[in-house]
Amino acid sequence: MKRFIAAVLAVFMSGCASIPLGTMLEFRSFGKEELLAIQPEVVRVRLELEEPVRADIEGSELTMRLNYDQGSRTFHFPLVVLNETSIAPTRGLFSKSAGKTQYKLKLSDEGIENFIATQTSIAEDNPTSFNFSFSSEFEEPPSEVSEVTLSVFLKLMEEQGFVTLINNARIAVREG
Repeated sequence: MKRFIAAVLAVFMSGCASIPLGTMLEFRSFGKEELLAIQPEVVRVRLELEEPVRADIEGSELTMRLNYDQGSRTFHFPLVVLNETSIAPTRGLFSKSAGKTQYKLKLSDEGIENFIATQTSIAEDNPTSFNFSFSSEFEEPPSEVSEVTLSVFLKLMEEQGFVTLINNARIAVREG
C-alpha cells in the first residue's frame, strides 16, 4: 500500500511541478487502515479556477483506482456542489493574481454508496496500491482564453484540512 503515492500524483498531473512536495509527504504513510477509516460523508473536493473560466460541475466526479497483482478496478464517486464563491483579484508589490471562482464539492448520495462499496472491496481484496483522480468539465470559455489556471484540493478526514493535489496548474484550452 505504501507505493500508492507515485500513482496518485501521476494521475493528477503529468508534470509534477504543480504537485506540492508537502502533498507527497502527507500521503506517504497513508495505507489500507486510513482508507477504511474515511467517512464518505466527510470527503470534500475544492476546485479553484481563474476567471473568466467557470466549471460545469454537473458530471464532476472523484474516482479511485484500486490496483491488484492481476489488474485494476476503478470506482466512481459523483460530486455535488456545497457552495460556490468568488475570490477577488489581489495585487501586491511584486505580484498580482486574477480573480477566482472556488467550488466546494461533496460526494452525492450515489457517491457515498459507491465509496462504501469501495471500502468493502479494499477490506476484502487487499489492493497493492490505489490512486485518486478528479474530473470536471468547463463552461465554454471566452474566445480570447487560451489557458486556464486551476488548483484542486482534497479533504478525506474530519480532523484533516484540505490537502493540495494540484497547485496553480496551467492547462491549454482546446475546442471540442
